[in-house]
Amino acid sequence: MKVIKVLTVLLFQLAGLNSFAQTNESTVLVKDSRIDVLVKKQSEINKVAGLKNLRGEYKGYRIMILNSKDRELAYKTRSEILRYYPQYNVYLGYQSPYYKMKMGDFIKKEDAEKVKKDLSTLLKLNLYVVNDMVKITPAEEEKLLKGEDN
Repeated sequence: MKVIKVLTVLLFQLAGLNSFAQTNESTVLVKDSRIDVLVKKQSEINKVAGLKNLRGEYKGYRIMILNSKDRELAYKTRSEILRYYPQYNVYLGYQSPYYKMKMGDFIKKEDAEKVKKDLSTLLKLNLYVVNDMVKITPAEEEKLLKGEDN
């Protein structure tokens, strides 16, 4: 029985020495070129995921124009804004008991501030730039993802 134990220990020691003897060999790693394509695609997905929500809207800014209980004032202000600024979307919502009106879809706060300044000459209301989820065109989305300035 002792002889079997000694032989077993010797066998494991010799096997261990044999494994260290193979240090002169080198390992060749073959990389598939499709992995680079997948990494690039995942990088683009991660970049968009940080900016976009599940409904396809981006983190951006809007101009808060009105927060009032007066429905007539809300509709009158909306029509006046659309007359002078038809290129911007106007969002009128009702959150009991207030009508809340926001304007524009801006990615940069500076752009929203410029329009707010122009708008303040037309309207004698308190205007604020607020964070909101905004909708942008595919061309603007492409510029945003490439990192270009508008």
